[in-house]
Amino acid sequence: TYTIVFLDAGIVTTLNDNDQQNLKDLFKAVILNNGEEAGRLMVERARYERCSQSEGGIESFSRGIGEIVAEFHDRRKQGLTLGVVRIGALLARVLELCRLHGVEIDPAMDVN
Repeated sequence: TYTIVFLDAGIVTTLNDNDQQNLKDLFKAVILNNGEEAGRLMVERARYERCSQSEGGIESFSRGIGEIVAEFHDRRKQGLTLGVVRIGALLARVLELCRLHGVEIDPAMDVN
């Protein structure tokens, strides 16, 4: 038996059809532990990115996202709690990769 728990942090946004599809595709890649695909999707669908301008940039970014997703799945095996998964630390690494590689986070996915 599986239980899904949603935490409502009071963050609300409306996504258009394209943004909904982008979010679904990204979550699917993460859920299926296909982090490199998630990284490629982030680059392909970014409104601005500069990592494609350097040789191996997309692959490097995607590999980094792949490592983060794999770590998430490894930790998840210990229990899906915020303490075990350390979601804040993982998100900080994603943001650092985006900064280093010049991949803009889609404003539709920003929760600030």
